[in-house]
Amino acid sequence: MRQHDPLAAAKGLKQPLLILQGGRDYQTGQVDFERWKAVFRDQSKVTFKLYPKLNHLFIAGEGKSTPDEYAQPGHVEETVVADIAEWIRGR
Repeated sequence: MRQHDPLAAAKGLKQPLLILQGGRDYQTGQVDFERWKAVFRDQSKVTFKLYPKLNHLFIAGEGKSTPDEYAQPGHVEETVVADIAEWIRGR
């Protein structure tokens, strides 16, 4: 996994991409999201969505996200599901 570069792999794809980011995601943080946006800034095939209150699992919370949060029951926010469906319909 350490040798896998998802950004490099994505750059070689021809199909449209939807990049989603939870603002409270401590595994792939805002720096990573901004890096992806910078690489694809001139490509209309890539759509970005940031959800400030969501963690890595797209579950809402407050404050800093921690691994313990993953053990708590929760659901993917409806807005994420709706955004994915809308993006698919637009293709």
